[in-house]
Amino acid sequence: MSQVYENKTFSNSGMITLPKQWRQRFGLIPGRLAELIYQNDSIYIKPARKHTTNNKRYVSEKGTVHIPKELRDEMGITPQDSYTLHINEEQRCFILTCE
Repeated sequence: MSQVYENKTFSNSGMITLPKQWRQRFGLIPGRLAELIYQNDSIYIKPARKHTTNNKRYVSEKGTVHIPKELRDEMGITPQDSYTLHINEEQRCFILTCE
């Protein structure tokens, strides 16, 4: 089960900030790869598995992750669209949904 963490708007570049407390718990520390999985009209963000073919992006020093253009296009996301970030402790991941 997931809990809503926050509602925000996308930047022009598609960067989102993951909350520090949860990044550390899930192992998404700066310099490590995050795996972005598009599923059920949502993007799941979790630590990258070694041999996956899903999108991977580095977590920046500020805790941001870039949502690639192909995923944003697939979801119909444009700059300044709203999104909701959910925390899923059970799966140890973030879930990004759009309104």
